[in-house]
Amino acid sequence: MTTLFLGVDGGQSHTTALIADGRGKILALGNAGPSNHTREPGGRERLISAVTQSVEDALRQAGLLKNKIMRDVHFASAHLAMTGEPEDKIEIVREILQADHLIVGHDAPAALAGALAGGEGVIVLAGTGSVACGQTRDGRFARIGGHGYMFGDEGSAFAIAVNALSLTLASEDREAQDDLKVALLKHFKRDSLKAIAENFYAGNISRDRLASFAARVGNLGDRKDRMARIILDDAAEALAEMVIATVVKLQLHLPDLCMNDNVVQVSYGGGVFKSARLMQVFVDEVRAGLPEAKIVPPRFGPDVGALLLAYRQAGKKITPTLLDNIANTNS
Repeated sequence: MTTLFLGVDGGQSHTTALIADGRGKILALGNAGPSNHTREPGGRERLISAVTQSVEDALRQAGLLKNKIMRDVHFASAHLAMTGEPEDKIEIVREILQADHLIVGHDAPAALAGALAGGEGVIVLAGTGSVACGQTRDGRFARIGGHGYMFGDEGSAFAIAVNALSLTLASEDREAQDDLKVALLKHFKRDSLKAIAENFYAGNISRDRLASFAARVGNLGDRKDRMARIILDDAAEALAEMVIATVVKLQLHLPDLCMNDNVVQVSYGGGVFKSARLMQVFVDEVRAGLPEAKIVPPRFGPDVGALLLAYRQAGKKITPTLLDNIANTNS
């Protein structure tokens, strides 16, 4: 019988489950809806549905559900990487899955593991929120940020959108005009900036919806809009500072503690980095603060990262052969 390993990436928009054997061959991938915010009304049910559907989808594709239910399938190891705090989800997941090693953790370590293929280094994530984390070869882990939209999330899509609305409201108060105002009114289909702000306060515009305007700011910045570039540059600098703080916290900047002759691997993830302007300023700022940094695109996504963590927590080494098998079957 094939030994099964499970990695799950659960977030605000979707949940992905990867099932693989002990050699790194991915047997199937399953998808479902969002699985975050368990403390909100209906959150528990949403989590159960998303995890169950995504794992069952993968098991069905792999031909592992014949005359069985999901609880009959036993995993050697399972790692679920979830947005938000994982504490509320642990007991719920234990009721759904059977595994010798079962961990429910934050999504950031899985993103790190996937991006750097289980290696040493740092990643910064900037989607609706933001967080940076890093890990050393000897297992030391550090996290910077990730404190939510009220107390952190610097450089995130939400922060970019808030800054855009704030600066544009201030410009309007002074009877100045800019392209951001036109873009804001069009994006949110409102007839005034005040209406956008009031609708957000009233809950008629969600945090995710407000954050979606960051893509418009990115497009304007890439077309050399002055105000948009100021906002993007501030975000890029904040994200670079999070990377530098993580590196310093882990002491990865010290020559005798760095891998590869004093090279520190830095990766990134999230929709904010789709802006060419933001990406360039981010790279420049990281290199200015960390001349030893090597900025690399993610090798794998957080779903593969969760799978790698499942292997690791079962005591299985992440070898080049295992990584190649994952790459060759991760379609």
